[in-house]
Amino acid sequence: MSSFDATNKRLKNIHARLPAFPEELIRLMRMTYHVQKRMKDLSNAALRKYDLVDASYMVLAVLYGSDNETSTASNLGEACMEKPANLTRVCNDLESQGLITRGNRPGDRRCVMITLTEAGRKLVEQVMPEVWSRTTRAYDGYTPDERRLLEHLFKRQLDNLENVS
Repeated sequence: MSSFDATNKRLKNIHARLPAFPEELIRLMRMTYHVQKRMKDLSNAALRKYDLVDASYMVLAVLYGSDNETSTASNLGEACMEKPANLTRVCNDLESQGLITRGNRPGDRRCVMITLTEAGRKLVEQVMPEVWSRTTRAYDGYTPDERRLLEHLFKRQLDNLENVS
């Protein structure tokens, strides 16, 4: 029995009551939520021993992948898909742990710059392999062609969503 069976049954019940209900499309959407939740759970399981959660890990990983390991707060929030209030809370925690620093962009006091510290770099380099070793299991058994196709399909889906007003 799949963890998705109960959701699938509910979707079928809705479709029976509302024949116009786009059951197949909603099933795909709900599967996406379930996959994301499972991925986040796997990530959090690896992060727990480092006193991190998925949101804090994402901040560290995005900074690690950024030019000069620095980003504006607004770009960081967009890359991590975090709202400003939550990003501030996450950054407060990371700064108190000595993993990031915050300061103003020279010449523009309104622009907050966030930078990975040496301790943050060392931590992300230690944690990242543990996270990817757990989360990439979601693609076990996929051929390289299937992974490329999945990437293409996700890209199309993102493009569709970015064009919705």
